Amino acid sequence: MEGRRRRGEGVGSIWEKGDEERRHSIWERGKAWGPCVGPCWRAPNAEPTRPSSQIPTAQPDPMVDRLRALVVNRSWRTSLQALPPPPLPPQLPWLLRPSAGGPTFSCLLSGADELSVHRVRVPADLRHARYFGSYDGGWLFLASRQTSGHMLFNIRTEQCLFLPDTVPRPWSSDDFPMIMLAATVSSPPSRGTDDPCIGAAIVHCTPFITDSRQITFWRMGSHMAIPSIPPDHQFDVVSNQFVVEEMEDVIYHKGAFHFVTKLKNVFVCRLALHQADLVVDHREWLMFAPQDDLGYPRPVATARYLVESREQLLMVLKCTCNLPGWPPLVFSVFEMTHVQAPAGAPQYVWTPVPTLVGRMLFVGHGCSRSYELANFPGFQEGIYFLDDLQFYSVSRIVQYQEYLCFDNGKYTLGPPHVVSRCFWPDQVNSNYSSPVWLLPGGEDDANNAQAQVDVHMM
Repeated sequence: MEGRRRRGEGVGSIWEKGDEERRHSIWERGKAWGPCVGPCWRAPNAEPTRPSSQIPTAQPDPMVDRLRALVVNRSWRTSLQALPPPPLPPQLPWLLRPSAGGPTFSCLLSGADELSVHRVRVPADLRHARYFGSYDGGWLFLASRQTSGHMLFNIRTEQCLFLPDTVPRPWSSDDFPMIMLAATVSSPPSRGTDDPCIGAAIVHCTPFITDSRQITFWRMGSHMAIPSIPPDHQFDVVSNQFVVEEMEDVIYHKGAFHFVTKLKNVFVCRLALHQADLVVDHREWLMFAPQDDLGYPRPVATARYLVESREQLLMVLKCTCNLPGWPPLVFSVFEMTHVQAPAGAPQYVWTPVPTLVGRMLFVGHGCSRSYELANFPGFQEGIYFLDDLQFYSVSRIVQYQEYLCFDNGKYTLGPPHVVSRCFWPDQVNSNYSSPVWLLPGGEDDANNAQAQVDVHMM
């Protein structure tokens, strides 16, 4: 016990002895040695240490070292506490792919093998939901019962926000059930009431499976959407006939929702609240001059995506191709450009973008994102894509419930044009959903910027 007490004697025991002369001697010797402990540590605002030629040759008292270390460590800890936390490194999306027993996600950093697949923990009643989009911060759009039970689910926090399942019919007092096919929101869904979050969706809401898709909007927290807007009919100069302008993708860009159609025109809707009711305050068609996608003969377009990149609106075209020397999938990128044209003529054109110029594009209906290559050393330019061939197939959702999940990968614009399967293909079909992106980031950068890192794994 005595030995333990002597070893435990520290700086505090010096003042207990009441030896004022020794206390003063220790303080003076401590000043002579300077305020540093070792060659690297200094107390804030301390006077500089003496040159080595002026350092006393006498061996310092160990108690002096303890006293100085105590002062320096306290100052060091205080300084560290005052510093802001270091920024989190930027993150890329994960591929969330439906698998047997529940969804899994794949990471680009892990390589295209079984080690890159991780299982995601979701509630049991959502394990076989149909996913139809995502939003930054780990939010997923899903239908818990395939055609209904629409909701936004945060895979990190397990927060659940219910979305409308019906749309009102102007000619009837009854509401009609709808199937959400792709969706996005105007702002982070959990930000608060001061900045109302508005949702937009491409939906199917008619009794017939083969009918064209429509669009609708709702205010987050409301279980009722506004009446749906049916597609328009435009004259297609290529086919020389009127074509239904069915919506292909949706994005929130510069304060308004933008929808791209099969004819590559853009429908713009700006929403507002009038006496607490959500209304379409402004709607406008942006008509684009017709042009060939890749020359003649042309590949067959299977999907069109809208991506915001460097404050500009891009359209990514996905095509199947059987031309000699071309891969089976072909992507092309265009930028929306306003042109001077005579009255009545299209005022916009899609200008081809031959190279991504230091960008990575992740394309998916309602959830496409652009990332700067400079923030991700070791990666290369490319377009990362999903197997969404049956994404809009209402018959598969209602009747077959079989979705392809194999064709996920990366496309390099080239030349040469290269398609690489950078995600491990653990299965070909799913009986409940197509794959979607799990997006990082969000309104809370301190917590959500690494949404895909913090997800709970089984």
